[in-house]
Amino acid sequence: MGDALELGPREISEDRETGEGFGGVVGRGTHGACLSRVRGLGKQAMGDNAGRMGEGRGLPAGTLTFLFTDIEGSTKLLNELGTERFHEVLAVHTRLLRDAFKDGVEVRIEGDALFVVFPVAAKAVRGAAAAQRALGAATFPHGATVRVRMGMHTGEGTPASAEAGADYVGIDVHRAARVAAAANGGQVLLTQATAMLAGTDLGDGLSFRELGDFRLKDLAHPEHILQLVIGGQPAEFPPIRSLDRTPTNLPPQPSTFVGREREIAEGQRLLEKARLVTLTGPGGTGKTRLSIRIAEESAPAFNDGTFFVPLAPISDPDLVPSTIAHTLGIQVGGSELPLARVLDHVREKRMLLVLDNFEQILPAAPVVGQILGASPSLRVITSSRAPLRIAGEQEYPVPPLDLPNPERLPALEVLAQSDAVRLFIERATAVRPDFRVTAENAAAVAEIVFRLDGLPLAIELAAARIKVLTPQAMAPKLRQGLDMLASTARDLPERQRTLRGAIQWSWDLLELLERRLFARLAVFVAGATLPDIERVCSPDGELGGDVLDLLSSLVEHSLIRQSEIEGEPRFRMLVLIREYAMEQLARNGESDEIARRHAEAYLALAEEARPQLQGPEQKRWLDRLELEHDNIRAALETMISRGMAEQACRALSALWRFWQIRGHLIEAENWSKRILALPTASIPPLTLMRAYEAAGGITYWQGKFEPTRISYEKTLELARAHGTDLDEANAAYNLSFVYGIPMSDTARALELLAVAKAKWISAGDEVGVARAAWARATYLQLGPLGTGDPAQLREALASVEEALAVHRKYTNRFDVAWDLHLYGMTLLKLDRFADALAAFRESAALFRADNDLSGFAIIASDCAQLAAAKGQRERQATLVGVAESFSLRAATGQLLRSIKEQDGRWMPEDVPADLRTAYERGLAMDTESGFAYALEDVP
Repeated sequence: MGDALELGPREISEDRETGEGFGGVVGRGTHGACLSRVRGLGKQAMGDNAGRMGEGRGLPAGTLTFLFTDIEGSTKLLNELGTERFHEVLAVHTRLLRDAFKDGVEVRIEGDALFVVFPVAAKAVRGAAAAQRALGAATFPHGATVRVRMGMHTGEGTPASAEAGADYVGIDVHRAARVAAAANGGQVLLTQATAMLAGTDLGDGLSFRELGDFRLKDLAHPEHILQLVIGGQPAEFPPIRSLDRTPTNLPPQPSTFVGREREIAEGQRLLEKARLVTLTGPGGTGKTRLSIRIAEESAPAFNDGTFFVPLAPISDPDLVPSTIAHTLGIQVGGSELPLARVLDHVREKRMLLVLDNFEQILPAAPVVGQILGASPSLRVITSSRAPLRIAGEQEYPVPPLDLPNPERLPALEVLAQSDAVRLFIERATAVRPDFRVTAENAAAVAEIVFRLDGLPLAIELAAARIKVLTPQAMAPKLRQGLDMLASTARDLPERQRTLRGAIQWSWDLLELLERRLFARLAVFVAGATLPDIERVCSPDGELGGDVLDLLSSLVEHSLIRQSEIEGEPRFRMLVLIREYAMEQLARNGESDEIARRHAEAYLALAEEARPQLQGPEQKRWLDRLELEHDNIRAALETMISRGMAEQACRALSALWRFWQIRGHLIEAENWSKRILALPTASIPPLTLMRAYEAAGGITYWQGKFEPTRISYEKTLELARAHGTDLDEANAAYNLSFVYGIPMSDTARALELLAVAKAKWISAGDEVGVARAAWARATYLQLGPLGTGDPAQLREALASVEEALAVHRKYTNRFDVAWDLHLYGMTLLKLDRFADALAAFRESAALFRADNDLSGFAIIASDCAQLAAAKGQRERQATLVGVAESFSLRAATGQLLRSIKEQDGRWMPEDVPADLRTAYERGLAMDTESGFAYALEDVP
């Protein structure tokens, strides 16, 4: 097993008066951004002793007392003093605390906040007292007043591995942080558990004062809180920061709330500006929990109370006023109207209402407007799958949780900072306390939360299965569909026991045409534009309504999401909602027909893009195909599975250059093999010819020359039998490259090139003739004619200049970029280093603009040759690493190796041992760094 990593508690109550998060140790809070500016100051202020309490000693386990501290009003203090002065104050503060906490083990420090554990409760209490006395007696720089709040709780602590960040696991850590967040500056709070273990014989003027039971946010039950009374220090403080300070019925939550710091802060900000904030999103996004958390954070601003009104049980809009009245404890007489009583009750009150699950009673929206009109100080948060559409409403679409990229997993400690992974860990440990994220299961955990689109309900349902399934076993089962995600919990509403139930709830609210469009949208794998949706789902107005209106309704019901890419609206479904829609599409008997339309639509897109992939609009069309790549994959799958051989061959021919430029060659070869394995009898010969040409191009760019030869020979055979002179010229030209360089059959290569050139001249094809000139320059500079003779190189230079002039004339970006590569290499061999670098730079700029990884792999290798010519061996080795990095991503490594014998360029295996570090440095460079390094002008 690999090293385990647990997520420590990350959220904590905000300072009710200052709005600050509790020191940033456990949570970010509304002003997390302010605190993040000084988070590094803690380490700086402490100098070399940062982390010394826990360094090299490990973390204790078992029954521990957890102590949290932070400076009250630290953001205000920072703003008053400025960064440098605050730094000086923080240094004194931290030194005093560390001296006082000498009997504890420091777990973490961030900014002005410390987290320390004590194996002995009494020592934790005495340490807190010593700290407050030291702070009270200290004179801080610049006349600053520093008031530190402290809180502690005793419970069970399980440390994670040191490699994972040296944190603790368990609800008891959360509880201690909540207690600390409730304290005032200069005050020390503790739970009954700590007080009992510390005992009453504390001495030194210390005693406990009972404060009572308090509800602390996100804890299921009230906590009995005591205050440590410290002789010689202030003992009277304002009421502690709890949910009991104002009237409220906000329901305690059965489990901790994980993540969403950004969303909570945004919700609070919106509530300050708008009087009605509606949280929208599909079932399972956590709208209810988020609305409660926003209300908890905002509660102190509403003196007349914060009230939660559950509306899910009712379906009659007329019952909304009476439900609100009942929640507020309003007595309604026999002849009285509930709405009138509610309006009279809330008049002039500063109150916050949370109206939960409004979507099934949207006709009652005007009631909310009337309530808002009764009191200018009243605010409303609603959670709904659709907005209310009344004046003054601010909609806030609740996003899924932050997700890791399962294809590029970060280090374990970074992975665990993802909200989705944190939630999975939290819920998994609730049913299996020994669960850890390890090197062995990290990829599976990432896949699980990624497949679940970051939906909190889905993640919680999946995590509950960890009791019987490892993440590695669970991940493939999730591919079976929605039925995997169900809960056996008896205390959940039916709509929350399964994800299917949550989606069904929204489906039931749709009209007939909305349901038909919703089901048909399932065919789009990664969303679609409005024109594509109309083409596939409602050709010739088949649905009988305005598709945009229907889409807008589905957006409002939170069943699809709308975004904008380059000014064009795009609509998509979350993966699990799409699975439900696919079930409905099959139930309607439309799966085959809609899939066929989808395949034809994306074939049309590919064929529209094909002529643009080498012209001035190249990048725009490459980006469009990249955006639609998942839909294209689905279309190809449909063509293959339904035996649409002709359409599949057309798609292969149209798409291969996109796959080559954007580094999808391995995938392209797989598609090519599957498509050409289909029965070919019904395929028009020229369509089949172009498919073989595409297959040859795909393997050529991977340096697989024997299958390339076979495909290109077949292309030439079909061109001669069924095509035009131009078809034959193109086929002969392509085949000449296989014989010319990798196979070194000079006679055959020149014979084929002569055929191609003659036919292009005969047809008056200027661009074709330029391609022939480019090929001849290649052979003179690199291939079978190359001798390195300066006269021959100058002839090659003239040929490539001829080709370059024509390609520039026709704005053929692809060919211009490759002309410049060849031009630069020829100049390099003529020892014109500066001119060579200029050519490489221009070529690289074109490749970079189009995100052509295969092209830049070649340019990076060319620059390595330039470094070699200048005697810069270390730089040469680094650039070999850069080239290999790009080649690996573009799958073109073998193509580079094919020209190794021609010009002696280094491949990775050729880098000497003393330069391996330089090579590995280049291999590790990202795209931007690789470009910048390769194109530096190093004398």
